[in-house]
Amino acid sequence: MRLPDVFATEVYKQKNGIMWWLVIGGPLLIAGLIFIDVWVRYDYLLTKNRSAELGPWGIMLGEAVYLWAMFMPMGITLIAAIVHYREFSENAWKHLLSLPVTRGSVYVSKWLLIVLLTYLAILFLMLGFFVAGKIIGLSAPFAFGSYGRYALYQAVGALGIISIQHWLSSRFKNVIMPVAIGIGLSVCAIFLAQSKVLSFFPHATILYTMPFEGVENNRPLLSGLIAGPVLLVLGLLEFRRRDIV
Repeated sequence: MRLPDVFATEVYKQKNGIMWWLVIGGPLLIAGLIFIDVWVRYDYLLTKNRSAELGPWGIMLGEAVYLWAMFMPMGITLIAAIVHYREFSENAWKHLLSLPVTRGSVYVSKWLLIVLLTYLAILFLMLGFFVAGKIIGLSAPFAFGSYGRYALYQAVGALGIISIQHWLSSRFKNVIMPVAIGIGLSVCAIFLAQSKVLSFFPHATILYTMPFEGVENNRPLLSGLIAGPVLLVLGLLEFRRRDIV
């Protein structure tokens, strides 16, 4: 089987699972919480942030930064765990790897699935923000440039997190282990982000995705473009050598 066929099979496995509640419901829940926050405190926030010239749509992004920066790595952690859970829970690794597929295509297809689901979550977050702003009645036109950059920085920065959590979820049969590690790293992200060196750690870089002046957006870009592929290759090499069956 070719990689596209294996990938299609991985997508089909998630057709009727709980994955979609996480991928769609999670971002919309965050957008809903930000909607309530901005709707209730709009006049105060507008006065508070006027000097920064963020504009109403920028204010909404500013309110989301810490909440989403913690939820997104946790979401990726859960997505990766769910993608791998079926193989471990049903002892399906032996059957899967006995098919005419390479270990490389299996590992990469699961990684691509996690990437796809993560990007869908980012898309639904942006849609949620757009709808929330329209319901509130923000006077300014939608800030396509700022929100587009925000989505791009997240999409790139997430690659490192995806590669780490993908490998952890493939490595441990007990799903609690990769989830606990991922949540622990997500909680520690705020502290890691305060260090000039550790702020490049994938789980911490989401804090630097805000498209505002003075925010060092090079962190998620460099971390994602370097850590993402490198950790994917290292994980793939380990997966090929591992005695699974």
